[in-house]
Amino acid sequence: MASAFNNTVQINGRTVLVEWTNAAARELARRTQPLVVEMELYFSCLVKKFVRFHEAPPQRQTVAASDKLELFFRPVTSIACSFEVADRLGRQPEIELDTCNARKIAPKRVAIDFVRGAWTGKYWV
Repeated sequence: MASAFNNTVQINGRTVLVEWTNAAARELARRTQPLVVEMELYFSCLVKKFVRFHEAPPQRQTVAASDKLELFFRPVTSIACSFEVADRLGRQPEIELDTCNARKIAPKRVAIDFVRGAWTGKYWV
C-alpha cells in the first residue's frame, strides 16, 4: 500500500505515523463527518490486531490525523479462553485493559486504504 498522505499523532504519549492512500483521501473528502479508526490489540489465547472503521463518533476520546480522520487505540484481553464460547460469540468475551503498562502501549504506524468500496487498514506495534 503506497501512502500519499501522512500525519503524526500522539497515542499514550507516543508518536504514531498515520498514512493513507490517494483512494482513501478521495473517499475521506466525500465525507461530511470524520471516519473513526479503531486499532484493537487483543490479548487472548493468541495476540491479535484488528482495525475497525466506525461511521459515528465513539463514546471515547479520539485523536485527529486530519479533519476527516480520527483514531483511537484499545488494548483488550479476553476473560475466558474457550473454543465453545468463541464459536458461540465469534470471539472470546473481553475487558479493556486499563493498567499502567497498557497505557504505555501504542501503535508505531497505521496504514489506511479504500479498496473496492471498503476501508482497509493495518498497524504495527
